[in-house]
Amino acid sequence: MPPKFSKEITEKIIYPERPDSQPRTSPCEANCPAGNPIQKSHALIKEGHLEEALSYLKSRNPFPGITGRICAHPCEEQCNRGQYDEKISIRGLERFAADRADLTRVTKPKRREPTGKKLAIIGSGPAGMTCAYFSALLGHAVTVFESAPIPGGIPRTLVPDFRLPKDVVDREMGQVLELGVQVRTNTAVGKDIGFDDILKIFDACLIATGTWKARQLNVPGAHSALSGVEFLRQVNLGRREPIGDKVVIVGGGGVAFDCAFTAKRLGAREIHVICVEGEGTMCATGDDLIQARAEGVQVHGSRMISKVLEKGGKAVGVEYFEITAFEFDEKGSLKVVPVSDTTQVLSADTVFLAVGVEPSLGFLPGTGAFHFTPKGALAADPERPMTSVAGVFAAGDVLTGPSTIAGAIGSGRRAAITIDGYLSGRNFLEPVNVRIGEDGCLATEASLPQSSPHIVTFEEMMNVQFFEKKGREATGKPAHETSISSFEGLDRGFANDQGPPEAGRCLHCGHCTLCGCCVENCPGFVLTMTPQGPQPTYYDECWHCGCCRIACPGGVVSYKFPLNMMV
Repeated sequence: MPPKFSKEITEKIIYPERPDSQPRTSPCEANCPAGNPIQKSHALIKEGHLEEALSYLKSRNPFPGITGRICAHPCEEQCNRGQYDEKISIRGLERFAADRADLTRVTKPKRREPTGKKLAIIGSGPAGMTCAYFSALLGHAVTVFESAPIPGGIPRTLVPDFRLPKDVVDREMGQVLELGVQVRTNTAVGKDIGFDDILKIFDACLIATGTWKARQLNVPGAHSALSGVEFLRQVNLGRREPIGDKVVIVGGGGVAFDCAFTAKRLGAREIHVICVEGEGTMCATGDDLIQARAEGVQVHGSRMISKVLEKGGKAVGVEYFEITAFEFDEKGSLKVVPVSDTTQVLSADTVFLAVGVEPSLGFLPGTGAFHFTPKGALAADPERPMTSVAGVFAAGDVLTGPSTIAGAIGSGRRAAITIDGYLSGRNFLEPVNVRIGEDGCLATEASLPQSSPHIVTFEEMMNVQFFEKKGREATGKPAHETSISSFEGLDRGFANDQGPPEAGRCLHCGHCTLCGCCVENCPGFVLTMTPQGPQPTYYDECWHCGCCRIACPGGVVSYKFPLNMMV
């Protein structure tokens, strides 16, 4: 006869319905900086419930239309499905929900009753506006100060139209303003209003100014080159100056490549990107390198600039040499190992420098009250980001250094929760989650003890053959001749009939989908399927044979036996 176990021992079999925690999760959700509910949104998209899927996404990320286009998608890099056939198009599905859902039918969270507390936010980028969104829903009066003529930060004034149409940014930023958030544009803190004045007027302040200050190369003639960041900003604001036929961009990150692709669309015929990084180590994404090859952009890796050539105060080329290695010290200074003393010259009509950005925090009082990292970012705990000045918080790139849009969104949400605790007089240093309560309003609650669930690997999914092998859906692309001669979007997203099949490819790693395989394969009939998932009904009849675990296609069921278990 099979051994019988006491109820206490059998409860150590971890089924997904256990109320104390979600013990397992997927690699994609674990690697999403914005904290998107990926598998839940996929389940809803598969069934055609786009409005509900979008509601779930916006409960964590108010800008799914933005991240659905320009997120670096680290989630996809970790997708288990890639070891079965092809990775899920997670970013594409996020965009699909944001673009295709009927916004008039999307359930919006309600604002809590006004708290009477006032929050100032400096910077209207993803971090600042995410904090504004959640803070307004939590009942606080929010005023955002923005030095630019329009809110949106990097997505609005730095990302080119061919990556992110501005109507998408305006639509999603507008949904934040609908909550009563006030934005004072053309208002530079430290110039149009003093930082000390803000602290006198408001109960708390969030600094989310990003990293807009371009780093300078310490080489002769660097002052004559143009800033890549400023070039993209001016183009996005509609100001387009002639750049000539031949352009050289110094830098190997996303800004450098966006400068190259923008220059191409403005008429440049020969474009060169020079950077210290070699093949496979560039900060730019693989997609950027593929696009560069397709558009004829010449990339020169493992090169260091020794001089910017100038004539009459204008840059007319660069002098450079080959290197074998490079490194940055703790302050961000660059050290290189040259191949030889030989240098080469590359002429140009325009030279852009895009060698990195850093925070610009000159508006802060120079009293020593604020603490900074060696690279000039504000020092604070990224999870509960109050600075060294009471009531002043930080979020986004100004806290972490140059990062991603999704990372800034996650940082802004954590800041909103922390600030709410501070303004409400709670112990805001405790880990806190945010969710939609039964009344439709945001609710904050202490994090569950098991805050780091187990990430399910592909090897743990013993019944993956449950899923039919099927390739990834391809998003629409414009013709190459059209895309390089205009600012038309490079990706048209999924058609209406493509989203549900792509979402149906999701393996839902670590998440119960109520498929019933565990119940059907239990030889002892001790499991019952409920709307909350499988539940053991006859504890003392469980054989611990493992059939439920083997049958589960999502690797949801796990075992945890006490060390002193007696049979």
